[in-house]
Amino acid sequence: MLAPVEEIVEQGVLVDGVAIRMSVKNSIIMNALKRNVDYQVDEIHDLVREQAFALVEERERDAKHIARVRDEIKKYGRSAWQETEYSSRDMKTLKHREEVYEGLARELRSLAEQDEFVHRSAEQAREAAWREIGDSLKERASHPYYSGGSSPEYQSARDDRIREFIDEDLTELIRSQKGSAGGFFKRKSASSKDH
Repeated sequence: MLAPVEEIVEQGVLVDGVAIRMSVKNSIIMNALKRNVDYQVDEIHDLVREQAFALVEERERDAKHIARVRDEIKKYGRSAWQETEYSSRDMKTLKHREEVYEGLARELRSLAEQDEFVHRSAEQAREAAWREIGDSLKERASHPYYSGGSSPEYQSARDDRIREFIDEDLTELIRSQKGSAGGFFKRKSASSKDH
């Protein structure tokens, strides 16, 4: 016996809500850490809506696919998609599945248009993102490699890090300063002659 469509839709909306928040949370983290992008509240709201509408489109595509399968069964007595073959005995289950997808699309569209849902989801995603970033920073701060100090691991890699800093970062900084008009080193040497 098939579970009521409304029940499955209700559970599906909860699952999709989690998926929306996770996707938005990941976008916040990736853009904050890798691209130094700071989101404004309305931009996070836009991300929530975009994700919700993307899921609406996905559920609508799923429903249309099931409708095509059912049409093929009506026409030819069977339908084969990838490795799954359906026949007329699957019609009830397929109709049920189609109704679930249609119900999910309707509910998600309705939620995406509700400011309360968008605000709540955005806030939950933002809080989860900052919690994850904070946890990551805490972990790094307590890791011997990053926290430094007297750990053997830190000490053994210290000379290499300093050499790398001088060879690459400092050299690049000097090069860029020399290349700029009236660079730091030109000004410094000129000012030292004055004294």
